[in-house]
Amino acid sequence: MYRLTDVRPGDGLTLHLTYTDGATVHADVAGLLAGDPGVFAPLAARAFFEQVTLGPRGRSITWPGELDLDADVFRLDDGDPAKPEVFRTLSSTAATPPDPVSSALRQAVEASGLTQAEVARRADMKQPNLATLLDPTYHGHSLSAVRRVADALGLQVQVTLVSPEQAAS
Repeated sequence: MYRLTDVRPGDGLTLHLTYTDGATVHADVAGLLAGDPGVFAPLAARAFFEQVTLGPRGRSITWPGELDLDADVFRLDDGDPAKPEVFRTLSSTAATPPDPVSSALRQAVEASGLTQAEVARRADMKQPNLATLLDPTYHGHSLSAVRRVADALGLQVQVTLVSPEQAAS
């Protein structure tokens, strides 16, 4: 399940999409208006098309009148049988590799069986702040924040410094 952080209309019926993992997609949705456009007919009006916004939790893109598209469909490769032919990817960039500290924290929280809200309470922080630390695209972890989460989970923090060559192997 992919989540969006930004959606912007481009030229014609194109959308510029940015995902939480850093991937970007520039997609052409003109195919929605081919043949009988049905519920998508309002997209032909530029003023309406430009009203595109992020849907709840970044899981979709929406327009007024409950018109929406799933965020996942734009990440499928053209030619993938699961991707509707009406969506054409014009360009895309790959996802940013997940931050290793975020990944380790997320795994520890999930393994604990506790909710994020409970871990945040035990770490004396707000749940949205904990969610930021667990976000795979976040790279601003402080050692003190990591220790607070580790303490809340009954874990210890170990820091290992390695050369780029060691990290690559």
